[in-house]
Amino acid sequence: MSGFGKILIQSCLVAALSFAFVGNAEEKKPIHCYVGGTMRPVMEKIAQSYELRTGRKIELDHGDSGANMIKAEMSGAGDLYVAHDPFHDVMMAKGLATKGWLAAYIHPVIVVPKGNPKNISGLRSLKNDNLRIVLTDRIYSTMGYLVSAMLSKAGIEDAVERNVVNRPRSGGEAANAVMLGHADAALVWDAVAFLRRKDLDVIEIEKDLQLRPGIDGITGATYSVIKGNERKSLEMPRMDFGHTRVTVDLLKSSSNPAAEDFAKFIVSDEMAVFWKDFAFSMPDSKTKEDFERQQNSQSKTDLLGGEILLYAGAGLQPVISEMAEIFRKKTGVVVHCDFGGSGMILTRLKLAQRGDLFIPGDTWYVELAQQEDLVSETAGVCYFVPVILVQEGNPKGIKDISDIARPGIRLGLGNPKSCQVGRLSEELIAKNKLDKTAVEKNLLFSSATVNELGIQMQTGHLDAVIVWDATAQYYSKGTVIVPIAPEKNIIAVVAAALLKSSTNRAAAKAFLDFITSESGQDILRKHKYTTIKPQEM
Repeated sequence: MSGFGKILIQSCLVAALSFAFVGNAEEKKPIHCYVGGTMRPVMEKIAQSYELRTGRKIELDHGDSGANMIKAEMSGAGDLYVAHDPFHDVMMAKGLATKGWLAAYIHPVIVVPKGNPKNISGLRSLKNDNLRIVLTDRIYSTMGYLVSAMLSKAGIEDAVERNVVNRPRSGGEAANAVMLGHADAALVWDAVAFLRRKDLDVIEIEKDLQLRPGIDGITGATYSVIKGNERKSLEMPRMDFGHTRVTVDLLKSSSNPAAEDFAKFIVSDEMAVFWKDFAFSMPDSKTKEDFERQQNSQSKTDLLGGEILLYAGAGLQPVISEMAEIFRKKTGVVVHCDFGGSGMILTRLKLAQRGDLFIPGDTWYVELAQQEDLVSETAGVCYFVPVILVQEGNPKGIKDISDIARPGIRLGLGNPKSCQVGRLSEELIAKNKLDKTAVEKNLLFSSATVNELGIQMQTGHLDAVIVWDATAQYYSKGTVIVPIAPEKNIIAVVAAALLKSSTNRAAAKAFLDFITSESGQDILRKHKYTTIKPQEM
């Protein structure tokens, strides 16, 4: 018997036994619930189960999540709103919702006709000639926005674009186009594909192209907000799409005392069987609890207090120091910062076995910490773009990465065992096939941190160093920045990790949220840090 069958029987028994207590269902005010199209089938089952159990009528208002948001905003009516990212953040930011719960996850997949006649093996194969591809519109569809990021990550966005024959607004329309023979493949949610499993095969997206939870993020669109008599634009914060969340929001307009009870019923462990039956993935209990707790984080920041210990890469020192002071004034939390080369601070936190946050110069160090079970969660912060810093006027005529191997160049590089800029410089030398012996002959200074390289340049001891784009700005007096061509460069992805050793988790998580919020990103941009990944070739 299916999970739904078992729960339906249980619900009927409970309803029968408790009828005297439930009373006449018609006398109870219905719960009006806006439901995004992808969640419609599972929500119909959950609503039916709740009605049988409580006698309370559920009104499901189906439609596109964006259209549902507009209906909720314009009508000023309704109780609950069920949608996937990014709409929870939009609803909260607009003040349309007062509380939210995490229900499930959905993930993108490729759907093809049964038998896969075009032998599509993954996202990269969508650039092959003579294919007809359907992608949802990135303006109206989260999936379209997500796929654009993955194609860009793979460097095949232009090639795939040539094969796109249609851009509908919904994943259902995209999948139907493949079913009807109008396309060879489409990208849709796994839950959408599941409903068409008799007619379509599912092809998984390559793991290296999937957006990684806590690492890869996308900056949301700009939404319109009415404040008083004015309409203002609201730019959403950077969102993590490694796991696309399905959320349930309690609307500010709700006056139904049973609405929150139904919301909790939707996300309960008991209803997880329904979500799984329709191919949704489930977050663990702790993740759900953390999500719910975060909903009130803005109103509770004044109550945080205490202190946290943050290990951070030296290249982040100016911006993290400013953020720590702003956060202290706002919450009372003192952020103690231990700056240093990424390798050095990783060693220190492992030896100390204490600390709350870890923000090195690249995700590689976060992954090392994860391998040693030191990390509870991660979030993307920004990007480090390597540049060459030379003396004012560029007297040695350095124009390209290959020039650091020319005879007579006094060169400074980070120590690859101590800091990320050194480790990445080693990778740049290898990628560009430079004469390693010639580079080593020029190397006069090997630093433990990126900041030391900037100091050496300003004292005139060196002709060239490789530093981060943001670091170069702080040592611009008497120096000139020489960019490295995109096709020759390697971009470092900076991520933050919440440590399992944290003794003030609430404060550490609040600071992590602050860093990755739009306010935090604005501070990063003010300090010339790169928050949108540059194109790599």
